[in-house]
Amino acid sequence: MRAQCSYWAFSPKINKYIPISCEPMSLFPTIVNLKQKSVYCRSCHRWEYIAAFSNNILKSQCGHLYEGPFAYENSIFNYGYHVAKTKNNYLILVKSQTVVKQNRRLIENFYELNLERKVLSKNGKSVFESEDLASGLCPEITEEILKDLGDRYKKEFGIVPTIASKFRGFSLIIGYMLSPFNINFYKISHHWALNPYDKDFSTLSSGNTPTAENEMFHSLGIKPSKSVRKLYQSFPEGVISYAAVKDLGFSDVNILLKSANPLCYAFFKFCMVNFSDGEISYSIRLSLKKFVGDMLAVSSEKTVWNSLERTFNFFADEKIPNNVIIDGINSYPICADALSDKEKKDVLHEGFNDYTHDFLVRRADIVQAQNANALSARMFDENQEKDEKFEIEQPHLDLAYKCGENRTTIRTGDGKIETVEVKDEDRYCFYVAQSSAELRTVGSEMHNCVGWCYTELARKKYCTIVYAKYKNKYRICIEVSPKFSIRQALGPGNRVLQGEDLLAYQEWCRAKNIKFKKVF
Repeated sequence: MRAQCSYWAFSPKINKYIPISCEPMSLFPTIVNLKQKSVYCRSCHRWEYIAAFSNNILKSQCGHLYEGPFAYENSIFNYGYHVAKTKNNYLILVKSQTVVKQNRRLIENFYELNLERKVLSKNGKSVFESEDLASGLCPEITEEILKDLGDRYKKEFGIVPTIASKFRGFSLIIGYMLSPFNINFYKISHHWALNPYDKDFSTLSSGNTPTAENEMFHSLGIKPSKSVRKLYQSFPEGVISYAAVKDLGFSDVNILLKSANPLCYAFFKFCMVNFSDGEISYSIRLSLKKFVGDMLAVSSEKTVWNSLERTFNFFADEKIPNNVIIDGINSYPICADALSDKEKKDVLHEGFNDYTHDFLVRRADIVQAQNANALSARMFDENQEKDEKFEIEQPHLDLAYKCGENRTTIRTGDGKIETVEVKDEDRYCFYVAQSSAELRTVGSEMHNCVGWCYTELARKKYCTIVYAKYKNKYRICIEVSPKFSIRQALGPGNRVLQGEDLLAYQEWCRAKNIKFKKVF
């Protein structure tokens, strides 16, 4: 099929992109600083205050006039596009330039959007959420592609799914392409151990947008108010931290909305928060609920929230090891009854940091020595450097797996072809963590919290941790429920699985007959 080609260029007169008949030419964007309310005057070669602005024309204090486009210094401005469309593909050449006072640089990026395979590639490499794609495509071309997708959905589903998202550009298109009934869901789908590029991903929730989103909110225990829907559209991951904070006992709507921020989300993501069968779970949930419950009994929600905010800020501080904060939270329930009201208020005022960690661990040690309570001892032992073997039933041990073929053919130096055994290090091998020491190694290598937070869960058979290695590196960490459903499947640093890691995880799911019928 012959491709339909078109050129688009930015028009300074109407401040939007328009189709043209030839290659777009680069521009001279007017450099502005809205915070300082100033513009860089090319005639005077200095910054000047903005004196007036009308009809897309800016007047500097020195009297010179400038028209759009207006851009920040050291930003990237897309001055044109070359779009070629076939039956199932959009080939888009994005022409950009650096916005600087002098010596501007021209940049070209080639995007290929395959509507049939639902894959976006940038310069030959598939992209998902590894980078910000919002600024890569103008609204005019975005609208054209969305209309094309809508027509396809009309034929497939009989309806055109509504678009309720604040995403822009390629991010919006990916969301509408992968999850048309719940556009923003592809950003947070890894909390349900889902792969957005799975061919059945768009059918895992209901057949219309409101129902699909309502089911998700119901599973999170959230009432989908107008403010919550706006939050979800602008920062999808925010509903995860919103639900986690609500579960802690907070009811103030303003506080819950504040919890939908990157720092709070990063904290709960590190703790591997997940939602299964309508229930929320993560390693330090009970300890954190104990702290919040005790503090709400003697103080206001705002004060307790401020304490947690300080904790999230400490957690984001690279100088403070993450396990210091987690251990401090886990130590609180052990010594809570032995703390005076003043000591509790001190912890509340400080939040969980290196100082409160040392204080709480010492007090927990004293309680441990004075009271040989079995439960307290067990909670405290989670962080000790002893090796504890887990009693794992055979069906869960059978989750171990080696990807690919056992043998392969190679050509020797004399030209002969020989069949040799494939080494474990040269293919993805999945192992079942069978001891606390093994969990600590996985947590240390993959920079997640399974090392010090999942010993108790594994001991009580609440979950099984499966991990995969490739080229002697830890690549995948999976939390499996007693019913063999997947609660989480993440890479190092709790990153979403992509590329070879994702393909290996999919092969493991097929080999172990793990399937998703419905997301919520």
